[in-house]
Amino acid sequence: MKLNIEQKTTLWSEGGKFCLDLAKLIFGGIILASIMKKDIDTEKLLVFGALITMFLAVCGFFLILMSKDKNKKGK
Repeated sequence: MKLNIEQKTTLWSEGGKFCLDLAKLIFGGIILASIMKKDIDTEKLLVFGALITMFLAVCGFFLILMSKDKNKKGK
């Protein structure tokens, strides 16, 4: 499947938005899980949740920046 510049830009941008949405959902899940205090090790929850949230946020911003860069090259 051959994609043109505009389609690639949209794909990268939407992928970035998706990663940011996942990061927000995981962050909210961490807060809710720590409030409920079930049989969960809170320290591990916060550490792993923060790492995954930061990873997804960085990936999301990277993809969005790459889509902006591809948009400039296409013009």
